[in-house]
Amino acid sequence: MTVMSDPATVLPAGPSLADDAGGLLDAAPFPVLRPVTPRYADLGGDGRVTTVALARWFEEARVLAELPRFRRLVEDGGFAPFRILLAAQRIHRLEAPVHRAEYRVATGVRRIGGSSYSYGHAVFDGDRPVAVSDSVTVLATGSGPSGLPDALREDLGSMVLEEPGGGPPRPEASRRERSRYPLAHPLVTRIGDVDTNRHVNNVALLSWYADAVAAWQSARLGDPDGGPPEELAPSAWEVQYVDEVAHPRTYDVALAVDRETAGGGLHYRAGLFSGDRCVGLADGFGAAGPFTGAGLGPRSAYRR
Repeated sequence: MTVMSDPATVLPAGPSLADDAGGLLDAAPFPVLRPVTPRYADLGGDGRVTTVALARWFEEARVLAELPRFRRLVEDGGFAPFRILLAAQRIHRLEAPVHRAEYRVATGVRRIGGSSYSYGHAVFDGDRPVAVSDSVTVLATGSGPSGLPDALREDLGSMVLEEPGGGPPRPEASRRERSRYPLAHPLVTRIGDVDTNRHVNNVALLSWYADAVAAWQSARLGDPDGGPPEELAPSAWEVQYVDEVAHPRTYDVALAVDRETAGGGLHYRAGLFSGDRCVGLADGFGAAGPFTGAGLGPRSAYRR
């Protein structure tokens, strides 16, 4: 069992990237920019790109990042068998990209740690940022997290963004306690959720959290055809990948819904559980919409 969280690099809880996105809002410092055109499958019912689809864009940017020195080291047999594991990510959609438009996905390195590193991303419409993201990636061998080899450090160093970085706090330990969540959304993994690392892919996991929120919203709205309106979907997500999620398995997305006093929206606190064992955490932030009245408690779509 590989534990993916790295205590030195876990991203903070709170409104996604609200106080930490300044260095991601300008295209000029980014060393890598790639064009992207939204696909039909990226769109929600309102014809705009969903936050889950943005997560896929950022995943592709990480996968396509050029690491030539590290690749040569691996090909020459100079590094033991390894895996590159996503430990956490934050995504904030500033405005929804639309269909039939050209965008650029920008990528740079925010931090380089002992066994992990952090990418920063942004999506630009011309010079205007429409989404930002960052993530923590851990290099691991069969025995756990591994120190980054010099070749990988050199590759990452060539993509560093010049911006200040801090040491964010860990989320509170109580978030991993199943009893802290009043709602649960059961699900069964699908073969299409599995990626090349032989565990459930990070974008699939984000879609599970989004499904749980949509199910809660739909129940509160009386189960309308087509589900809740797109403007109620969270526009920001923060995800912690606590442990690998296997297939085939059955899991629960546990959920608590709170009002955000500062922004006037809703905070969706979620945990992914195998029985009582927590394997993932997520925080979604979205508009309150019709959910401003009293009572955010369970409905029939959920079980304890």
